[in-house]
Amino acid sequence: MEPFTRKRFLKRSIVLASALFLLGGEWNLFAKGINEEKISDPPDGLKPVSENDPTAQALGFHQDAKNTDFNLYPERKQPQAKNQVCLQCAQFTKLNEGWGKCSILTNGVVATKGWCSAFSKKM
Repeated sequence: MEPFTRKRFLKRSIVLASALFLLGGEWNLFAKGINEEKISDPPDGLKPVSENDPTAQALGFHQDAKNTDFNLYPERKQPQAKNQVCLQCAQFTKLNEGWGKCSILTNGVVATKGWCSAFSKKM
């Protein structure tokens, strides 16, 4: 049996640390997307607002607030903006768990996790 050298210890430590980094924790590279909740299908007979709609594009609307362009809307990076979603907006009327109507984007339904620059907190 070979002696356990400092060099062998360092090699094994680096391999172990790399494996732990890749397989666990918040930076898990293999489970990205698995834990993310997907947006449910809209209620029967209703279609979601298209993100390509001219009004939606002008407002920076996304069905999932995580897809907001932070270069155009840097205020979305602020910690207090993390709860800015359609469900918390004064313009939003809830239809079911995942969807609702917006008084600004009237040509369909919006996801409760959506966001646009017209967000105004419910009172």
